[in-house]
Amino acid sequence: MIDFRTESCGLVLLLLLVTLPLMAQKKSAMMLGLNPAVTVEPFYEKGELDLNILPVVIQKTLTRRVDLRLISVLNLGIRKTGNQISHVGLEATLPVYLKAKESLAEPSKGLYLAPGYAFTRNRLGRHSNSSLFLEPGYHLSVSPKMSLTFGLQFGRTYFAYDDDATRWDGHFGFKLIIGYWL
Repeated sequence: MIDFRTESCGLVLLLLLVTLPLMAQKKSAMMLGLNPAVTVEPFYEKGELDLNILPVVIQKTLTRRVDLRLISVLNLGIRKTGNQISHVGLEATLPVYLKAKESLAEPSKGLYLAPGYAFTRNRLGRHSNSSLFLEPGYHLSVSPKMSLTFGLQFGRTYFAYDDDATRWDGHFGFKLIIGYWL
């Protein structure tokens, strides 16, 4: 039987290896940003949540309409029994913008639809999560270098527990990214 956790890690590494040469292209726009994120799962007790304490975003233009966005996940689990690191992982999306840019060096903006994948390890719940989703959104240019991104994620998450139990559940998320174009 295939270990979904190992396969998911392999898919993320393959995505990074395939896209690294594209990210090394000269004269293409790159954004560094923050994605403040709070997670509340239906199975958490009242008042419990996860707060991403390392919400680093790197977004790189690949073509005149497609970017690659990577977001780090390092969640602090706020629990009644004590606070500790709950999730560690990575999210990757490919925003496809409706309107093509004039050049690769130009910051991305406007309406987009992004397929996405996220992999996290939940240390507290002793399981790994793999999420597949679509994210429609809008990338707002606040100034020539600053931008705000608003998106909604709709998809499914696969939970693989250490005791070999598995399940699929719905995935819904709101994205707010504050970015600076280099």
